[in-house]
Amino acid sequence: MMNRSKAYGVTGAVALLAAVVWWMADADSPAVKKTPEPAEVKTKAASAPPMAAATPVVDAGFENEAATDVLRITRLLRDYRSIAGDNPIGSNAEIVQALSGDNPKQAKILPEDLPLNGSGELVDRWGTAYFFHQLSRNSMEIRSAGPDRRMWTNDDVFTR
Repeated sequence: MMNRSKAYGVTGAVALLAAVVWWMADADSPAVKKTPEPAEVKTKAASAPPMAAATPVVDAGFENEAATDVLRITRLLRDYRSIAGDNPIGSNAEIVQALSGDNPKQAKILPEDLPLNGSGELVDRWGTAYFFHQLSRNSMEIRSAGPDRRMWTNDDVFTR
């Protein structure tokens, strides 16, 4: 028969082993993509049950390009902050206006090759307007709805 101290030791070792396995599986997960400069970009691969025929299929190439697009916008906001002192505020269209020169310094830093919709909003590769959420004076979340064109689903591409 095993005494209590051995039972606690075995239980602790099993718990530690489970935590290490979970941590290693999470660290190797393709669901999180780390980019050192300038912010962390997260992409989540669709892990839902089999998709209906009308649902777009996630293309890893497009997902990587979407992450690059989000980083490009992050850099534009960084450049804007270095000129204006803080993030532009408002809706997507108002942020576009600020980046286009409607700011106290009249600095135009929005490149002409970035796609806009009819409402003057920046849109992602799938034609969906980006979601901007100011987290602080120096930090903003930028979110692309991804290939399913719906916000807050597993295929969103975003940065903070």
